[in-house]
Amino acid sequence: MMRATWPELARWQDVSYPLTGLSLDPQQSINGAETVVPTMRGKWTMTAQVVVAGEAAQLEWQTFVAQMEGRIGTVLVPMRSRFRPMDRNGKFTPFRHTAQFARSQTFEHWGFEATPISRATVASDAALRSTRLSITITDTTGVRPGQIISIGERAHRVQAAWSEAEGTQNLMIQPPLREAVAAGADVELSRPVCRMRFASEGEGVIDENMARAQSVSVNFVEAV
Repeated sequence: MMRATWPELARWQDVSYPLTGLSLDPQQSINGAETVVPTMRGKWTMTAQVVVAGEAAQLEWQTFVAQMEGRIGTVLVPMRSRFRPMDRNGKFTPFRHTAQFARSQTFEHWGFEATPISRATVASDAALRSTRLSITITDTTGVRPGQIISIGERAHRVQAAWSEAEGTQNLMIQPPLREAVAAGADVELSRPVCRMRFASEGEGVIDENMARAQSVSVNFVEAV
């Protein structure tokens, strides 16, 4: 199974990340009352609209689709959001980790990667399936409810956040942790990612026409 490279030259238009499979189909009692049973196995899905413009971007996208091999391959999808956590100076953390030069990108080379900055780490060990996480914050003002974070290759939406001591935060997250997490693990705030695969075999195909820019619809599901 190939691990594809995310096409950095694709430009985002619209994107949403609903969690699916959070509950079983409701069952009704004899008096009509519904019972909803949680599954504790919610999975990320993603629906996106991107634009690929120019030779470099279109060839990069075609390479990406080829690497994905339908639903066989996987890719680390960057979880784009408008309101990301802020750094210690109160500015939004950067979504890109590279410096770019106009019209100089190719699939093989599209920028210079900046030195990674650790903004938060796991403060104490967290067990598999846990929905509560304690983090140590450094270069950030903290995480707010509704924001997305990632640990390793798994993304989590913050349900609640509170602080009991300076420099630390407690978070309630969904979905539950996919694996146990050790203290000291990095918590990604500026560019959270999730390991995903195409939702169907025909995702991401673009028309081989003469248009310089094309809009592409693509759907992903979390690779668990």
